[in-house]
Formats: sequence, structure tokens, C-alpha cells
Amino acid sequence: MFRYVAGALFLVLALTGCRSAGNNYLEARDFAEYLKRDGVPVANVRQIPAEPFHASSAVAILVGDSEIGVYKYDRNSEVQRKKLERIEKTGRTYITGIPYPAKVYGSFMIFGLEKNKHKRAILETLSHFR
Repeated sequence: MFRYVAGALFLVLALTGCRSAGNNYLEARDFAEYLKRDGVPVANVRQIPAEPFHASSAVAILVGDSEIGVYKYDRNSEVQRKKLERIEKTGRTYITGIPYPAKVYGSFMIFGLEKNKHKRAILETLSHFR
């Protein structure tokens, strides 16, 4: 009987963990390390305020000669999860009412990619950022 209860408990815990995004445990700064490992030229990483986008944390990463913003949302927070889902659905975020293209992967939003000459490499890294 204990085996069945333990097995059921394990299954419930495993499925509960699957509800969160596969990269929810990572932080915004971790993305810079992934970029470096993939050979993307990261010149600088600096902490920036996450509050304007209601995110948990944020960094600006200088890739080549252009900066990208990387924002971490906690998918365990209903408010942040809904905000991120809306950005993912529309493909844009807003700064003072002006829409900007944004890319969402897991718990992260990235914007500033459109003018970056390393956009393809950044998106490739984003696709396995977990």
C-alpha cells in the first residue's frame, strides 16, 4: 500500500513541477552566460530596473554594438504569468504606450532584437535556454 501512495505522491509532485516553465529557475543574468557559451559577443551586462515591465529581474546585455533587454517573470506568480502570456500572444510590449516587438521564451521576455546584427544567434541561444 505504501508503494502506491508514494508513487501517487511522486506523480503529483512531478506534474505540479511541470506547470512552471522549464527555465523559471534561471535569472535574467544567466542568459548572458548562455550567450557567451554559444560564442555570441557579449561586451557588457548590467542590472536594470525590472519594475517598468512588472518583472522579477532584468538585465541589459550589450551584444556587439547593440543592447538587448532581458526580463525574467516568475511563472509561479499569477500576475506575472498573465502579463508574460499577454506579451507572448501579442508579440509586443509597451513603453509609455508605444509598442515594441518582444520575444518570449519560458519565463523570459527579450526586446531590442530587431536592430541587433546578432539577432539570429541570440534567438538560437534563447531556443535552448533552460
